[in-house]
Parts: sequence; structure tokens; C-alpha cells
Amino acid sequence: MELNFKKTGNVVIIYLKGRLDVHHSADIEQELERLIPMEPSSHFLINMKDVEYISSSGLRIIVITMKALKAEKRHLLLCCINEAVRKVFEVVQLTDIFKIYESEEKALEYLNNL
Repeated sequence: MELNFKKTGNVVIIYLKGRLDVHHSADIEQELERLIPMEPSSHFLINMKDVEYISSSGLRIIVITMKALKAEKRHLLLCCINEAVRKVFEVVQLTDIFKIYESEEKALEYLNNL
């Protein structure tokens, strides 16, 4: 699992690549915990275009990140989720909790208009 990020305006875009499972979730969680206080006024967007698989531990990280940002009145959006990963979100009924966009551009448009 790889994690890269860039900042665009007041948004940190996180790019994940690979399998977000129990073997990689601790490293990704640590990186996200490090990024949140480094960017205290930024919203976050996770681009999941290259995520092949997500397990319950991966979902937990995304939920924890959303809650941490929400507590600071910031937003976490997701974009570019493939069909297999989307089905996992649907099965555990997380599609109603997260704003999920088809493209990075649409998600950025939403965040830039807050």
C-alpha cells in the first residue's frame, strides 16, 4: 500500500494505491494521524482510484479520519472508488455517511465552495 499526497488550496488530496487491509492499515493510519495536525485548516480528499481492495480495518481508518476531521469542523470526501471497493462501502452501509464523488475534480469543486 502506498500513500502520497498533495495540497491544492485548502484541500489535502491523499492518493492510496494497493490493498488497504490489515497488513497495511497501521502504517496508513499513522500517516493520516500525522497529516491531520500538519494541515489544521485543510479539508481532506482521499482518491481511491488505485485501491484494489479494502478490508474492515481499512474502513475503520477512513471512519476514524472522518471523525477526527469532523470534530474540527473539517470535511473528508472520497473519490474515484472502483466497483469492488464501492460494494464494500455499500454492504456496511457507509455510502450514506461519506460524500463519494466519481471524479477528483467534482470533489474539489464541492470543497472549494464551502
